[in-house]
Amino acid sequence: TRAVALNVTATGPTAGGYLTVYPGGAARPTASNLNFAAGQTIRNMVLVRWGPGNTVTFYNSTGTVNVIADLLGYSG
Repeated sequence: TRAVALNVTATGPTAGGYLTVYPGGAARPTASNLNFAAGQTIRNMVLVRWGPGNTVTFYNSTGTVNVIADLLGYSG
């Protein structure tokens, strides 16, 4: 299975919400990877399969947020 391990950080969100990370081109799952409050900085390790072209998608539920994704490793 082709997958990527990311350390994902959400920082400076304008509202409470969540991030979902999922394979590019796939339907968005109903689960979240990070939950945050307005102004909070939070991180989590995320393991996600790659989509076509080795892509992943980041979905922010509300407001705006800065997202930092550090590559920890991959298979593929």
